[in-house]
Amino acid sequence: MPELPNTLFSSGRSVLAKFGYRHMTDGEVREDWAEMWDLLRGDFTGAAGGMVPAFGALEEGAQAAAREYMARRLIADRNLERCERLHVAIFSGGVRTEAVERYSTARDAYEHSVEAFGAARERLEQRLRAGAAGG
Repeated sequence: MPELPNTLFSSGRSVLAKFGYRHMTDGEVREDWAEMWDLLRGDFTGAAGGMVPAFGALEEGAQAAAREYMARRLIADRNLERCERLHVAIFSGGVRTEAVERYSTARDAYEHSVEAFGAARERLEQRLRAGAAGG
């Protein structure tokens, strides 16, 4: 049976790595909002084209939107890892319809979570622009 992380999933991991993804073993904690924000805030432009403030310096509404954005990223991370585990399971003991169906369902969930991450990014960007404009 192939080991994790699986090379088939390397492209998915490399895309998510641009947004702070790293493969973690079970039990490792990911929800350090300030640290995660430092990885992600460079994707946004602040007032006058400058850097977006650190997480602790964001106004309350922007912090909430940033947490939602980062939480959506974590969901996408976990869904990718679930897909990877289920894909590996397809090949252990022979291909079975139910294993393929579980993988397909997980893959759909992953794709939806990536779309939700993108939508949360757009909402956060709007919030940051409104805050920079004083609104």
